[in-house]
Amino acid sequence: MRSMTGYGAGAAEAPTARVSVEIRGVNQRFLDVKVTLPREYAAWEGEVRDRVKVVAERGRVDVAVTRTPVAARRRYRIGVREELAARYVAAARRLARRLGVAGEVTVADVLRLPELFETNEETPALESERAALRRALAAALRVFDGERRREGAALQRELLGRTAAIRRLAATIRTRVPAAAQAFAARVRERVARLDGVPDVEPQRIAQEIVSLAERGDITEELVRLESHLVALRTTLRAAGAIGKRVEFLLQEIQRELNTTGSKAADLVINRLVVDGKGEVEKLREQVQNIE
Repeated sequence: MRSMTGYGAGAAEAPTARVSVEIRGVNQRFLDVKVTLPREYAAWEGEVRDRVKVVAERGRVDVAVTRTPVAARRRYRIGVREELAARYVAAARRLARRLGVAGEVTVADVLRLPELFETNEETPALESERAALRRALAAALRVFDGERRREGAALQRELLGRTAAIRRLAATIRTRVPAAAQAFAARVRERVARLDGVPDVEPQRIAQEIVSLAERGDITEELVRLESHLVALRTTLRAAGAIGKRVEFLLQEIQRELNTTGSKAADLVINRLVVDGKGEVEKLREQVQNIE
């Protein structure tokens, strides 16, 4: 079992840059992978996304990749706006003639003029950085998955404990059924005794109503289905892979059987046990939002 929440980080060195990867996961019903990359790595987004999907099947996963160039390895291209420089020089000479000022425009003068040069960093050969990105991503995913598995193990222990608690409550309900049936029968006999001798009440009709009431109050099938769902839940919680949706479905079925049991059983003790069981189911539902 794995939790949907987790964090992992990794880094790797290339000759031209240091590549760092951070991964964060939070709860979400379906898988949503968001990848943030430097513009130099934009073509590799699909590869990063596919590698994350191997590890995560549900939840929102944010992957942030940063690139820190090695200063000594940075290369620049300097462009000169020659047309602008020529116009500066021509304008300076015209101004000198107009003012009658002697002197020539030197290279030193030109170098001080604004916006004559364009500086662009050359894009390095990125294959070595691609390999570094893969190493950093693999390291981050290992930590990320380890955190999710660690938290998932803790959740598994809690969920199995609450499942066992519901099974104990269901067992107690089963042991209570005979006494509840006897109490129900006693109440029915008491009411029938009150009707004895009442005009227009046929004994056969009374007997039919007693049978009907007994059938409506029978919770045997509900308890059988409840036990079946609880066994399936226990098995699912111990299974590998993404189990969150399956657990959600089983909890829905368990809740339904408890509701039916509570509504059919005309017994205060059973109703209290059902309320306790529904409380455990609600706690399970809260926790299952965290598992993949």
